[in-house]
Amino acid sequence: MDSSRQDAHDLGGDSARAVYRDLLRFGPRSRSGLSARLGLSAPTVTRVTRDLLERGHLHPLDTVPLAKGRPQEPLDIEENLGPRFVGVKATADEIHAVVTTVRGNLLEELVLPHAATRPDDLLAAISAPVEALMAAHPRVIGVGVSLGARVAGRRSVLSSSLLHWDEPVDVGGLLGARLGLPVTVENDLFAMVQGLHWFGVGRAYRSFCVLTVGAGVAIGSVIDGRLVEGRSHLAGLTEQLPARVGPDGAVLTLGEVARLDALLDEARHRGLLTPEDGLEALREQLRAGEPGARRLVADLACDLARTASALVAVLDPEALLIGGETVDLVREADGLFEEVLRAAVHPVQRDLVIRLLSGDFDDWARGAAVIAIQQHVGVPA
Repeated sequence: MDSSRQDAHDLGGDSARAVYRDLLRFGPRSRSGLSARLGLSAPTVTRVTRDLLERGHLHPLDTVPLAKGRPQEPLDIEENLGPRFVGVKATADEIHAVVTTVRGNLLEELVLPHAATRPDDLLAAISAPVEALMAAHPRVIGVGVSLGARVAGRRSVLSSSLLHWDEPVDVGGLLGARLGLPVTVENDLFAMVQGLHWFGVGRAYRSFCVLTVGAGVAIGSVIDGRLVEGRSHLAGLTEQLPARVGPDGAVLTLGEVARLDALLDEARHRGLLTPEDGLEALREQLRAGEPGARRLVADLACDLARTASALVAVLDPEALLIGGETVDLVREADGLFEEVLRAAVHPVQRDLVIRLLSGDFDDWARGAAVIAIQQHVGVPA
């Protein structure tokens, strides 16, 4: 594997990485501010910042005069001339690839269809846009890949029902050999949550949850600044939370009522769609104000809200973010999700921040780039 790109952007030891990581995530800070925030001695901060400045990883900002004491010279990372990262969100039929700065800001995006999900075919489909972005952006030093799968060690896919993979696949190792760069692999929801946590709307909260609806339904949680993954890498990914009691008295799970295929089946059962119709036909009915379609999305919003209320009761997050490719259907319910959720939680939790994210894949692919950025800068244990 060619390491020349990586070597040029090596950050040094633990103290240097801690300084760089803090400036990366939280913005400019003086040397004294870094020392106080990170618990590092003043001489250590002086030494590591001098080295990072000399190697072009940081740059000084204008000096800030103080009422008392010496003026402060804030430091910040060098983003414009810094390394680049590629993030890939792979679905069963499309590859969404982006290239970002070290702060996760998008520079370019490619979306390509693919026809097969066998491991060899999917890895080839991922490689094509990544290689194109690497050629266009010579400072790319890392690649992040996210998939709807159980992932171990940010390297191997253990299994994926969406891709029909029943055996482990060393995606990180196989893709890394193809591309000549380090490849970090993560479950797609966990990667998106990390992107929101490090550089997105989630950065404002110490604890928040992300509920996604689409081809799958899943819940990702950051509690006290750490992503909850679980013993089996399944925390929030099983779709097994109870959502509603069906007509026959059986308890229906969140996946059975909110996953896209289940939702379309229900729309067909209610006579809203023909067997050939899909999501776009349902959206057209909603745009036309069809009452049956509006009742369907109202039921969806209520099911999601009741399930989310249990999540809020257990985890007590500051914010709940709703995303995924069918989040627009929740939006069509005219605020019903928020209304039902706030009514269901404890009164002191009703100030919970509730935000609906966009339904496109930018946040997902950007999250994949962020896991590669985390690998580069080091994430403390």
